[in-house]
Amino acid sequence: MEKQTAIATSCLFLLYITKFTVAEVLEAHHHHHRHNHHGSAKLFVFGDSYADTGNTEKSVSASWKEPYGINFPGKPAGRFSDGLVLTDYIASFLGIRSPVPYTLRKFVKKSKLESGMNFAYGGTGVFDTVFGGPNLTTQIDFFQQLLEQKLYSTKNDVVNSSIALVSVAGNDYAAYFGNHTEDFAAATKSIIKQLAVDLERIYRLGVGKIAVTAIGPLGCLPRMTSFLSYQNCSEVANLVSIFHNQILRQKVEELNKETKKSSFVILDLYNASLSAIMLPKHHQGYSTLQINPLKPCCVGVSNEFSCGSVDESGAKKYAVCNKPKLSFFWDTIHPSQNGWHEVYSAIKSSLRQLYL
Repeated sequence: MEKQTAIATSCLFLLYITKFTVAEVLEAHHHHHRHNHHGSAKLFVFGDSYADTGNTEKSVSASWKEPYGINFPGKPAGRFSDGLVLTDYIASFLGIRSPVPYTLRKFVKKSKLESGMNFAYGGTGVFDTVFGGPNLTTQIDFFQQLLEQKLYSTKNDVVNSSIALVSVAGNDYAAYFGNHTEDFAAATKSIIKQLAVDLERIYRLGVGKIAVTAIGPLGCLPRMTSFLSYQNCSEVANLVSIFHNQILRQKVEELNKETKKSSFVILDLYNASLSAIMLPKHHQGYSTLQINPLKPCCVGVSNEFSCGSVDESGAKKYAVCNKPKLSFFWDTIHPSQNGWHEVYSAIKSSLRQLYL
């Protein structure tokens, strides 16, 4: 029981760092991709730090501090990673630039809004979380307002060329573990029930295809595996992910029956992450056997510090691994660019369903 309590408590931290990212629009990286079946595709993104590319405030987000962004774009730019994140890879798959973050929409040329918009904020959830920021319902409100303002043209145009990415729910479990007011199974069902309402609403607003992420293995996050000396994933914490994903699959099947189309597609981050962590790979002449995939690349020098921390005099209080491009996790919560690339490679077959 003590072990479970420790795991539950650390799950609270799970979302403490999940302040995900504020970033500039990708330019050179997102030239037209060979999968570009929809030259005019629009991508609308909702959710938390795994999808955010620039909405979380600079003043509250470590993602604007060194060493974040060292591999892309070469400086801190808001992503909670050393480089690209999930949204960027999906945009690349669609052959479009990464959508402009909602908070930056008024600071870019209108032509850059043509590929869609990113409404995801680090630290947010299906419901309100301890981290603040607009929850999923509010993010969809922002989207609806832009449609009503005719920023994006007629509904038919949106239907014909748009895809939504919804990456959310991890932070809802952090809130749950911090406040046991209801049965765990009931909490999960409540989260999924509201998520389904939100997914259907995005569909009714005219988005033809909606990709929703199954949550990754929470027990494999370094914030959790640190208790196990980064040697094993926590099976107890992974059961949280497994149960959530099981209920999510059932709900998505119901939604697809109701719409009489395969409008909703699940992106299985759970198995994609596990396969990347468990299977040794070779990259640029190095074997990932030389690198522990459960160990984060960027860590604080002690428990009171984290990646990006500095002391009062500005001295660094973090360390970065020798080969960040080979790591799976960047910090204690977030995958590295390499980690996201491995996940993306594993979910490509699901992404192809967005064209059916």
